[in-house]
Formats: sequence, C-alpha cells, structure tokens
Amino acid sequence: MPRQNDENENNKASLPELVQFIVIIACVYCLMSLFGSSLTGEGGRQLGNYLRNSWGGPVIVIILFAMYISAAKLLKFRVLKLRRQFFGTIILYVSFAFMLGLLNESGWTSELTLLTAGKFGSGLAHFCVLNAGTFITLILVAACFILSAVFFGSKLMRLSIPKIPRLYHQRRQLSKNRKRRRTQRPSQQKTETETETENIPDTDEIPIPTGKIVFQPPKLKPAPEGKEINLPERSEAGENQDTAEHIVPVIGNAVEVIDNALALINSDELKPPVQKSSKPSKFPSKKLRRPLPAPSFTVENIQSENQDNIPEKKSPLLYDESAFPPPPELFGTKTRYEPDRQILKNSEKQAKTIITALRNFGVNASVAHIITGLTFIQYQLELSPGTKASRISGLADDLAISLAAVSVRIEAPIPGTGYIGIEVPCAERKFLPMRNYIESEEYKTSAARLPLAIGVQADGRIFTAGLEEMPHILVIGNRGSGRRMFVNASIVSMCSRRKPEELRLILIDTRRADFAVYDGLPHLLASPVTETDSSVKALTWAYDEVERRTSLFSGYRVRDLTAFNKKQKNGGKLPEIVIIISELADLIYSAGNEVESIIMRLSQKAGAAGIHMMIAAQSSSSDIITTMIKSNIPVRAVFSLPTEAESKNVIGNSDAVRLTGKGDMILRNEGGEAVKNVRCQAPFISEDKISEFVEYMFSNLEPTEMMKF
Repeated sequence: MPRQNDENENNKASLPELVQFIVIIACVYCLMSLFGSSLTGEGGRQLGNYLRNSWGGPVIVIILFAMYISAAKLLKFRVLKLRRQFFGTIILYVSFAFMLGLLNESGWTSELTLLTAGKFGSGLAHFCVLNAGTFITLILVAACFILSAVFFGSKLMRLSIPKIPRLYHQRRQLSKNRKRRRTQRPSQQKTETETETENIPDTDEIPIPTGKIVFQPPKLKPAPEGKEINLPERSEAGENQDTAEHIVPVIGNAVEVIDNALALINSDELKPPVQKSSKPSKFPSKKLRRPLPAPSFTVENIQSENQDNIPEKKSPLLYDESAFPPPPELFGTKTRYEPDRQILKNSEKQAKTIITALRNFGVNASVAHIITGLTFIQYQLELSPGTKASRISGLADDLAISLAAVSVRIEAPIPGTGYIGIEVPCAERKFLPMRNYIESEEYKTSAARLPLAIGVQADGRIFTAGLEEMPHILVIGNRGSGRRMFVNASIVSMCSRRKPEELRLILIDTRRADFAVYDGLPHLLASPVTETDSSVKALTWAYDEVERRTSLFSGYRVRDLTAFNKKQKNGGKLPEIVIIISELADLIYSAGNEVESIIMRLSQKAGAAGIHMMIAAQSSSSDIITTMIKSNIPVRAVFSLPTEAESKNVIGNSDAVRLTGKGDMILRNEGGEAVKNVRCQAPFISEDKISEFVEYMFSNLEPTEMMKF
C-alpha cells in the first residue's frame, strides 16, 4: 500500500508539469502561426489568420505571458505578484490593441503582421471615436498604458498622490522611535552582581602565573573582601600532569571575566601588523594585494619529544600568487562586436548575387548559412544532387568579378560538413583585441600547457591550440601580413599561462628589431640572441639538452617530459623550452646548412623532451622552406603571400594569395590529426601593451638565472 500511494503522488505531481509543458508547446505553435511560419502547416496558417484578424498582433503579449508563467512553474521559479502581472498584461494588450485601432481609424496602415489591430481593437477604437471623440479616445489610451504600468509596479502614480507615502513613512518612523525607547530604557532593578562590581575600587594589575599559553588580559578589578576564590582541585589521576600551568585564574565574577576577554579581543593588541611588500609595483590593484594573516596567540616554552619528525618549512615563493596570472586589464579594453543591420542586408544581397553567378556557369546551389566574421563573410552553399565540387573550385576569380570584391576564397568542401564555403572580405574589417582572447572561455578552459593565440574563426568562436601537441610550427607571411603580431600574441599567451619555472624561452633575433622589447622578461633563458654565431651555439645547446633529457627519461622509464615531471614530487621538475626564430632566411643565408641540419635534428627529437620551436619566415621560397623542413614541421600558420608559387610551396594551393593581410591567416596541419584548414583572424596586441606586460612581469616576479651563448 505505501508503494501504491507513492506512485499515485508521483503521478499527481507529474500531471501539472505535463500540462505546463503542453501549454509552452501550444504557445510556441501560436507564435509561429502568428508570424506565418511554413512549419506549422495549413492549420497554423488558419490559426495565424484568425489571431491577426480577430485579436490583432498585440495578442503576442498574452501568448508570451502564458509561456512565461508556464516556464516559471515548470522550472519551479517563484513568480511574484501573479495577479498584478495578470491584470497588467490584459490591460497592456487592450492598450496596444486600442492604440492600433485608433491608428487604423486615422488611415494609417502597415505591412507588419504584429501591427494589425484586429476586430477587437478596431471595434473598440471605432466605438470610442464615434461616441466620445478623438481627444477623449487619446486620453483613454494613455490612461490604459498608465494603468498597466501601475499594475506592473511602476511608481508613476506616487507623483500625483504624495500624501499617502508621507503618512506611511511617518508611521514607520514612529514605530522605530518606540522600539528605540524600549531598548534604551534603563532597568530600575539591578542584580546583586552589578551592585557589587560598582563598589569595587580600582587596584594595580594582578600577576598571572606563567604557563605554556601566554594570555594577558587588561587590568582587572579584584574580588571584594571576604569572598574567597575556589580554584578546582587537582585530581588524583592527573597528579603527574602540570594542569596548574594551563589554568588561567578566575578573577572576580564570571560576568566581569567575559567582559574583559571580549574587550581584549576587540582591542588593537591582537590585530596583526600589515605586511607591506618590499618591492614596489607599477600596477597597484586591490586584487594584487596579499590577504592579511589570521590572528594567532604566542606559544612559549613548548618542548615536544617528536621535534625531529616535524617537517621543515618550505622556502618562500619566488613570486606573489596574486600577481600571476597577470590581470586582463593589462591588455587594454574589451570590445564587443555585433553585426550591423546594413552588413546583414548587404550579405543577403551578395548571397543572391553568388547564386545567380553560379547558375550562369551551370552550377545549381542554395545558400544554407551566412556567417559574418570580423574579417570576412562565409557563405555556406549546398549543391544540388549530381553537382561535383570540382566545378565550383575554379570559379573564385569569376565570383570576385561578379561581387566586385578584392578576392574570393572557395573552400570545397568545409571540413566536417556537406557544404561549400565561399569567403568574401568584409567592407569594414575589425580586429580581435588581446584582452578578448585572454578573457575568452576557450582560453580559460583550454587544457593546453602552451596555448598559442590562433585567433577567432568565421563563426565568432575563439580558436586556440597547444604548441606541445604540434610540437613545432612554421609561421610564414609577407611584410604587413600580421606574422609578427601572431608571434607576439603567442609569446604573451604562453607566458600568461605558465610560470618562469615551468616555461623558458630562447629568442633568436638576428635582425635586432623583433624581440628587443622582451629583454627583462623572467621567462627568458638568455637575453635575445642577435648574433649568428650565438644563434648556432644556442641551437647546439638545445640539441645537447635534448640528448641529456632523453637519457634522463630512459633512466626513469618514461617517454616524455609530462610523465617525467609527474614522478618528480620533491623538486627536480624540468621546464619546457620554446625556441622562437624571428627570421629563418637570415640564419639560412649566414650559417647555411649548419642551421638547417640542427633544426632537422631538433624537429625530430625535441618534442618529446619538452623543447619546441616556432620558426617565422618572411620568404617562403623553396630554398628557405625546403622539403626537409616541411616534412618535419607539418603545422604551418600561413599569412598573406605575394605569389601563387610561394603559396603552393607552403600549403599546396593558392589560398594564401587570397588572404587580406593584417592578421588574416590559415592554420594548416599536414599531419592529419587536427583540422586541415582553419581560417582565423589573429588577435592584435600593440607594442605598448607588450612593454607594459614585460614591465609588469619584471616588477612582480623574481629574476631567474640567465645563460649566455
């Protein structure tokens, strides 16, 4: 019987939820019918015509209110003042219908479905205008709106009736004053303890026996004469314990002892001093201050038999935990991007132009999705059955002429979908600030140890990838394409995620123009290398470090750096090292085959040892980006290139020629483990923000040991 009762109660409880869910579905169906959606069928079309003709477009207010109440009941949210909201909604509907009916009487018409008054609004307005006139009808419409606002909790009516709030506040103030008088009224009867303590004269401080826990209360009043203080006697079982040393003598009565103890706690004697940092910071902020230590009592004369087993205190941190990671405010302001209506209208016109141009070339397709990005607009087309994707791949120039665009890129097909992508540059391009990237959920929740700031995709999603998974990357782009900006953003992204003891950088800048701003960064293993001989020595040291780490891993029977660091519990963890080359052509032309051979050996063995490379190059000719380099470094970040020959040498097609520059890039992975082609807009960070970032890290983190090559 109890089980049957429980089942009946569950059925009764689930029935209202089912009704509320059905009401929500019915409201959604009515909304779709009201807007004339083709998904509702013939019945929806008739229902929509009935609602618009009989009750008018303002009936959407009642439908939305019913859906809101049902959803709140279904999700068990509390609805405040349901009756007032109900009557306010009804009056609001009447107000809108009344106003639209009055507009229809004046001869105003609109093509929008929601601006129809219906028979109810038109009849009500016609009756009022015919009997009361237009002026009175306008006053009635205004009165309906004001009444609905009053039901929804508006304070407009208080302006016209000022006496009621005054009387209310006066009564409230009187009641508060009465309560204060009752609490502040002194009691006429005094207790015996109060009369005794008032007659006690003040004397000097009474000495307290010394013990293990030193607790010194302020000056206390002694007990009156004739009264003895009975201390608890020592039990026979505890004769061997020094209990007398732990007992604080009770002085006076219990009430006075408690009052004195509370006065001592609230006094300034127990408040800890504020610890000021010895190193000044250029970026003062409340978030960067250390919390004050908790108050503690001093303990003296403690001698433990197990002092040898007490673990030693750890060495203090080399940095302030609140100063790392750096605050997002360091990277400037955050920008919000919303597509304009004009851009959306132009994109719809361009979509029609694309479909017309493709039909002229014998390709039948339809637009499935239009995605508006910061740099370009992507039109995802669905080809008709029997149409080959190869027929549309060579029509990029023809579509550019039809759209009067600078360039058009065709991606056939889009990886993971059944659509063909046509990418057209935006008339007004926008940039992604570095702060937007740092505060994005993709960057915060990324599991990558060395996240690279790839950028934002066409659909607005932030794309980030870990350098440790690649494990090396080629960055290729012409002057002004955004190549240096991508490298700078990647350095800031990695250093904002990892501490100096976890990540060290080797910056090779033979042109002496790219990495001079990073001098002083605590993550550097050495100062930026600017000489060719020093660059060769740095690469040679890196290869020797790979050999040393490989032999060390074999002794621990592990394969990579992550598994090795997991076994190092008491220190001894090795940091990851990233080698960044600003221009590969300078090293190739000056050092020749020596540099290429070292890079080949590093690319083959350094990834598992925790040493990674980011190689940037302006020239992508075959004598710089050789076949050996491309075969050992499959991941490439390609920016705009001047010729199709260079583009085909790097990514195998001419897509790099059709990029618009200034951070517009394609990330290509020839290994096949990740996405083949991803077009992104790299984040933007200025030189001033980089200087502030380096200065912030230098002023808040302890300097590390530097090498010299």
